[in-house]
Amino acid sequence: MTITSPTPGPTRTRAVAVLAAVAADALIWLLAHVAFGIDLRTPDGPGSTTTSPLHLPAVLIGAAVIGLLGWGLLTVLEKFAAGRARTLWTVAAVSVLVLSLFAPVFGAGLTTGNKITLVLFHLAVGAILIPAFRRNTAAGA
Repeated sequence: MTITSPTPGPTRTRAVAVLAAVAADALIWLLAHVAFGIDLRTPDGPGSTTTSPLHLPAVLIGAAVIGLLGWGLLTVLEKFAAGRARTLWTVAAVSVLVLSLFAPVFGAGLTTGNKITLVLFHLAVGAILIPAFRRNTAAGA
């Protein structure tokens, strides 16, 4: 008799991934703000030289929204483009991640500590969500 443990379904895996992304960004924010004393700020808009404070709730909500939007897109692709869902979603997710790095890297009025922290937020979310979401997409998708 072989005993196998059930593998978690896509819903559970994706929900845990979204929570992990939020938790990772919370940890990064706490380390930057509390441990390193960085006054976290974000650009007020594209090309803006002014910044606004970046509070922890905004970071948590941002990570959660991105995770849920990525999950939603993958779900739609799995329904309407099942044979190519994994590939299409991965291309979209990596593209969004790369494009999202432009604001913190080239943001005017940000300190080096702010830039590094903002980049880490983006990379942490991508590093958690992309592999986790891909793992539970049908192999042929």
